[in-house]
Amino acid sequence: MKLRLTIIGLLLFSATSFAQKAVTKSGVEIQTKPLHCNVPSEGYEADLIQLTITNTTNQVKVVNYSFELYYDGQCATCGHPEMIYTQTLQPKEKLEGVCLDRNRQGLTIFDHMPAHLTKTQLTDFKIVSVSVQ
Repeated sequence: MKLRLTIIGLLLFSATSFAQKAVTKSGVEIQTKPLHCNVPSEGYEADLIQLTITNTTNQVKVVNYSFELYYDGQCATCGHPEMIYTQTLQPKEKLEGVCLDRNRQGLTIFDHMPAHLTKTQLTDFKIVSVSVQ
């Protein structure tokens, strides 16, 4: 019985830590989903949260946003107003985070690396301070 409760608890925890989140504001949709990155040529393996930002309008949109990122239950980014991301989207354009994207910051969120490298893990996140112009 105890083993069953542990397994159920782990399943619920993993389901909530990878739950998709979405924000819709002024014709812009922000959606999230898990992204596994394995890039041996860079010596990089990690799980990320991928953002997809879609402009559903026929106008150029500038989106500003930031994150509250909780690692191991502690907010690592709270109180850091300098961590604001800005994306400019053309009409009907979709931006999507990819592994090791050095050109567009703010389209992925670090979740965790393999356990043998680090035990730190994203336990929750929020997309906050969203503004669209």
